[in-house]
Amino acid sequence: MIQNSEIILHQNIRDNLKNEAKPFVKWAGGKSQLLDELAERLPINIKTSRTIEKYVEPFVGGGAFFFFLKNNYKVKEAFLYDINKELIIGYKVIQKDVKELICRLKDIEREYLDLNEADRKDYYYKVRDMYNKQQDNFDYNTYNNEWIERAAYLIFLNKTCFNGLFRQNKSGKFNVPFGRYKNPTICDEKNLLSVNEALEDTYVFA
Repeated sequence: MIQNSEIILHQNIRDNLKNEAKPFVKWAGGKSQLLDELAERLPINIKTSRTIEKYVEPFVGGGAFFFFLKNNYKVKEAFLYDINKELIIGYKVIQKDVKELICRLKDIEREYLDLNEADRKDYYYKVRDMYNKQQDNFDYNTYNNEWIERAAYLIFLNKTCFNGLFRQNKSGKFNVPFGRYKNPTICDEKNLLSVNEALEDTYVFA
């Protein structure tokens, strides 16, 4: 349960945002390195008006170009799609329950960073096992509180696994090994709040 002091803290952070949202997970095929080239190819009327009436992204992934547009243009309506249901859960939870997600990630971050490397490795594999077991009976169709925990696991694993990969085996289980990062940022609160703001007037679909 979120305490009043935490709500005030979230609001203070939100008040200082400059709409500089960026991908909340590292994702294969990300467009972060191509933003300048993509921006040059925008239609002249968009560059002039700084307004996009409707934006459709069929393979959103980490969303680098979407966030770039939201940071720099007025996007009146956006539709984000991706075949990866786990990724879409992350977007929907940030959109609907970002404060609860931040609190859960802060708990995980505190627990994880207090451990030595051997215990961190053990912690990582325990979370990975829980994430994979949860998949067997998970309701991907109806939004509920379990989505918050699953989104938190997704972000934790992405921030602490080897090279920030998202990879599944033939059974659909996440199988990326542990990554040895000294001080990973598991809960990027400011960015999560920025992403939440960027997702206003946005529809997200798997």
